[in-house]
Amino acid sequence: MNSVLPKASCMTFTLYHYWRSSCSWRVRWALFYKGLDFTPIAINLLENEQTSAEHLKKNPKGAVPALALNDQNKTVLFESSAIIEFLEETHPSPRLLPKDPLQRAHCRALTQIVNAGIQPLQNLATMKFYSEDPEKRKSWSAHWIQEGLKAYEAAVQKSAGEFSCGNELSMADLFLIPQLYNARRFDVDLTPFPSCLKIEGNALKTESCQKAHPDRFTP
Repeated sequence: MNSVLPKASCMTFTLYHYWRSSCSWRVRWALFYKGLDFTPIAINLLENEQTSAEHLKKNPKGAVPALALNDQNKTVLFESSAIIEFLEETHPSPRLLPKDPLQRAHCRALTQIVNAGIQPLQNLATMKFYSEDPEKRKSWSAHWIQEGLKAYEAAVQKSAGEFSCGNELSMADLFLIPQLYNARRFDVDLTPFPSCLKIEGNALKTESCQKAHPDRFTP
């Protein structure tokens, strides 16, 4: 792959996303937080637009998001964690990962609790494969959300300030807050997770979170 990219200050992006997708929200939030110019293009998951031949060229997994770099190679990135890491490397300010290596590792661990331990188990394809019964799907998703948030609540105790990793937004927050939004969709009781709720309250007040919120992208 030719890795010649335009200068970071000249980059523009096209984001293929779905309004209520937590993975899409993470990337929208990162783009807004870093003040990057992007054009959002909606992919309707309920209409299976993510499985079209055109979209599969952008994301072979048949999912959202996908981020086109609008460079000479027509590069398209996929998987939200990889996209956000790319944005962090190419546009390091304001940062989404702490400077200290141990703190960065902890931030990434918090991120993966959501990215690997919760979200994949509640996405549409997983629920459909598990059961055709809506109530069973809901119970399945609620269980794994609760289990994941238990781990996050315990792990965040050593790093939380206003946000998950001290008093600055980090990548971990970009993964946690959309997950709490989804938790409510499945009627998960969030009272056992006071640290998560405190972080959420602070994050929702930030301009970048408000700009990226699903309510602004509702069809």
